[in-house]
Amino acid sequence: MWAIAIPLIVFISVVGPVWVVFHYITVWKRMKADQRKTDPAELAREKEAVSALKGRAERLENRIETLERLLDAEVVEWRNRI
Repeated sequence: MWAIAIPLIVFISVVGPVWVVFHYITVWKRMKADQRKTDPAELAREKEAVSALKGRAERLENRIETLERLLDAEVVEWRNRI
């Protein structure tokens, strides 16, 4: 029984944590390398898309505010109905 238990304890307490740490270091380095490979034109397109989405969200927010102002003026108790 001790012939299996001692190597198993050593593996779990020493080799296992080191293995996990090196695994995640490798994953982290791979992710960084993939980020460096990203094309600058693609980054520019992504920034443009985010900017367009932000503009659309601001326009929608303005529309909602306008609708709320109209409802406040015409139907005073509309918020209490919800």
